Amino acid sequence: MKITGIKIINYTIPHTRFYDHSGSVVGPLDIYDEYRSGKRSKSIPMALKHKDNELTGAFLVITTDEGIEGIHGPLEYRAQLLVAVESLSVHIVGRDPLENRLIWDIMSRFDRHSRSSIMLMAISTVDIALWDLKGKILGQPVYKLLGGGRNRLRPYASMLGHSLELKEAREAALRVKEMGIPAQKWFFHYGPSSGNEGVRKNLELAFMLRDTLGDDYDLMFDCWMGWNVSYALTVFRELTAVNPMWVEEVLRPQMMDGYRILKANTDIPLSAGEHLYLRQEVVSYLHDGIFRVIQSDPEWCGGITEALRIADLCEVYGTTFIPHGYSLVPAANIVAAMPPDTCPYVEYLIQHLEDSILPFSKKKWLDDNGYIILDETPGLGFELDMERISHSEEVKGFYF
Repeated sequence: MKITGIKIINYTIPHTRFYDHSGSVVGPLDIYDEYRSGKRSKSIPMALKHKDNELTGAFLVITTDEGIEGIHGPLEYRAQLLVAVESLSVHIVGRDPLENRLIWDIMSRFDRHSRSSIMLMAISTVDIALWDLKGKILGQPVYKLLGGGRNRLRPYASMLGHSLELKEAREAALRVKEMGIPAQKWFFHYGPSSGNEGVRKNLELAFMLRDTLGDDYDLMFDCWMGWNVSYALTVFRELTAVNPMWVEEVLRPQMMDGYRILKANTDIPLSAGEHLYLRQEVVSYLHDGIFRVIQSDPEWCGGITEALRIADLCEVYGTTFIPHGYSLVPAANIVAAMPPDTCPYVEYLIQHLEDSILPFSKKKWLDDNGYIILDETPGLGFELDMERISHSEEVKGFYF
């Protein structure tokens, strides 16, 4: 069997958003007044679109001479897809799709910028679609090809987009707990530019959530790279009493010395990783024991092939690996292939997944008992719900 091409298909389905996505979070741009309202600049055109009660998602499809196709999506950025189709296809067309690790190595070497950002996201996309294709060729789910057998995974709920007003946040936290989900991650709204009032409001949220969810419930927080060292240490002095499972992305990922200072001055576990690329970048943080949890995203760090290598490194260092789950499915297959003490959870971004990703899926991923379910479907397990698709179009060129 040979790979014959890569294409992009836009699928449109009728869909009305379930959530209002009203919650805003702190971020790196919050040091500037015009961005502190929670508005986020979209510097790169998006490939996933909501419009007039319709949802359109771009999917990457790898074709073969025997008619079997590997697919992955919906995807995030247009530029990511452009690179995948126009730059990577020349390196994989004509190759045996079962040689996906060899193909990964070729893709990782073809361009001097392939080690990070959009270029690596494109490689990740192709790699994930190749794993889907490999599973379909061999008639096996990907998590079993990876050697795994955990088909019921515990999710933690990522509460991005939920209101951070105390009353609404409390109601949402209880609702998710009642779904059987055993852990939640909430996002702080305030950073250094909001001063002491922001510190107080962040702590009010944290203490309210701990009181609401109980002392034995796993509770985490995310700063989305919007704090600095002194602000973090100020908050941490009181946040310690909340006993968070971790606090995530306190600083931007390149600020390794800042993370070392935090690690030396707090007992609160630190986590990061979704904005780290490749195992060579992750291992420098593992050497120093800076992060208790590494959260590489297979869609951004180099695909399933590279994310599994990072997971194996984390096991060697005794560090927990819980992949960031932008679209859930690749991350779930990786978690299912790792021991539960290394990968105890898979991330479930409730609003993003249920409003933008999973509406395209034929199956339900979260069961009534709060578990993520993997079945025997060959490939990644993500089957498009073709009965819901109102329009499909193969995309030609960048402007789609």
